[in-house]
This record gives sequence, structure tokens and C-alpha cells, in this order.
Amino acid sequence: MTVAIVVFTPLFAFPESVKGEEKPIKTEEYKFVLTLWNIDVFEGGMGSRADFLAARANERTDDGIIILVKSHTPESVKKSIENGEIPDMVSFGVGVDSVRLLCRELPSSDFKGGVIGGKTYAVPWCFGGYYLIAKQADNRLIEGLNSKNANVGSVIVSQNSYNLPVLAMKTSGVTATAAEYLSPMDAYLKFVTKDGNVLLGTQRDLRRLEKRGVAFTAYPLTGFSDLCQYIAVTTKGDEKYRACLDFLRYIASEKVQDKLWKIGMMRADGKSDDKKGGKAEFYGYDFDKNKYTISPFSGVDTVEEAKKILNTQKIDDFIGDKVKNTLKNLR
Repeated sequence: MTVAIVVFTPLFAFPESVKGEEKPIKTEEYKFVLTLWNIDVFEGGMGSRADFLAARANERTDDGIIILVKSHTPESVKKSIENGEIPDMVSFGVGVDSVRLLCRELPSSDFKGGVIGGKTYAVPWCFGGYYLIAKQADNRLIEGLNSKNANVGSVIVSQNSYNLPVLAMKTSGVTATAAEYLSPMDAYLKFVTKDGNVLLGTQRDLRRLEKRGVAFTAYPLTGFSDLCQYIAVTTKGDEKYRACLDFLRYIASEKVQDKLWKIGMMRADGKSDDKKGGKAEFYGYDFDKNKYTISPFSGVDTVEEAKKILNTQKIDDFIGDKVKNTLKNLR
């Protein structure tokens, strides 16, 4: 589904009626078109990340370059690549390993998530984060986290196929005596309809609760996060490569980063976006405090293997060697 719709204007257009001899009237020319595929593997805050990118692309028509944004799934991306389709840029999260061999090296980045062998192949443009969430009337969350041995009792874990939320608890030193693993929507619905439980959720759950008018307490887990939306350059042409780098710089600019609150996502430039008065509030979450992430080029099989290990163990501070091997140290 193409979300940035562009009507291609011919280089010459004829008016309905012209006095005297009909002549072509020259219209705006474009250098070339860039394609950007967006793949969402985790829930955002609100709105669409693909639409956000398309809007930013439409802001840059003055350079004579059109950027078409297309939404994909990990499965459709793999199939398209197998069919010989290659985009110029890809926006993606953890588990979309089919794009790895297409990614061109980028200027170095302080964020180590997209670095392989000391070289940068993808840079983040927005973040999400994990939280422990309790209803306002339930004081167990704060009591547990303020104690020496932070334990929140039973927890509902919001989990999809591409993410490892339990690692956010483990690396933050928080434990639970029991856990129930549900899909994001099922986890949210159970949390709001059942008393006396704690939700291990994301920024998307905060937005849902705010919209529903549910009073809640949110505690940010800043040990680990794989809720990173990256962007990589996959074009083959050198002129297009330079144009893609210009767009990446634009996405990383203050002008664009300051608009991320509109889709409920956190800034990737490290600046605080925990604001009220019309801007999204992230309840004290500071992504820079995270110590670990997982490579965006990890395959879904790697994620599933780690998930099976994590989900069969008690949620304590123990992390097995197999899981440790999937982590990337951000410092």
C-alpha cells in the first residue's frame, strides 16, 4: 500500500485552449524518484510511522527529488527482494534480516544498534520503550519497585513475534513471581478489564490508556529496549545514495525530531521529549539510560529462540548465555 501518493506530471503539458499555435508549456522537472519501504514490527505510539515519513518526504520537494513511501511486512519485503525489487531506503525494526545484505555503509553513529564489525549500516530515527504499568489504585507497583528486592508479583507481558520485553525487566533488576504472555492487544484488554494486575507494556499502551481515560502509574524500564525504528540506505546508484544521506540527515534534524511526539514516539537525538501541554508525555523515560539492545539484523528465528528461553524461566535477574549473545552493548 503506497502511502505517499504522487501524481507524475509530464515534462510538457498542453492547455485546453491556446490562442494561435499550440505549444507545450514546460512544467516542473524532477531529478529522480526514491523509494522508501517502511516495515513496522512493533506498535508505535499513535498514528502511522509510514505516514509520518511520507509527510516528511513531501516537505522536501524543493530539491527536485520525489520520495515514495510504501508500507511492507517482513514477509512481503522478503518476497519482493526475492523477486528482484530493491528499494532505495528501508525503515525497519528488529527481525527484518532480509535487508541486511542490501544495506550500504553509512557515516558513523554513536548509537551502536546498527553497527556491525565497527561499521554503521542502519541508524535509528525514533524509539519506543518498555514500562511496568499499574492502575492508580494499585500500589503494588511502586511499593515493589521501591523495595530492595523489586518484585511486582504477577505480570501480564505484552509480546509480539519480534520483541523481547522480558529482557527490559531482567536488565532493570525487576522480578515477578508469575507471568502471562499475550499479544499486545489481548494484554492491554486484560489489563484494563481485570483488577490487581501489572502490565509489562510499551508507549502504545500509555496512549491507549490516556485515550480511554484510565488512571495509571507507569514505571520506565531502561535497561534494554529493542523498540528502535531504524533507517538504512539500500540504493545501488551513487547519486541516489547521496540523496538518501540528505534525507537521513533531514530525518535526524531538530525540525523533524521535534515532531515525533505527534505519533507518540520518542526522539532519536537523545533530547528529552517528556512534555505536557499538547506534546506526548513519556513518564520519565530516558532512552539514553538503556544499556542494551539487539541488532536490527537479527532474524526472527534468533528472537524466537531467545524468547523461548526467557519465557520458561522465572523473571529474575538471570540471563542465560544464549540470550546474552544476542545483546548489543550500547556503551
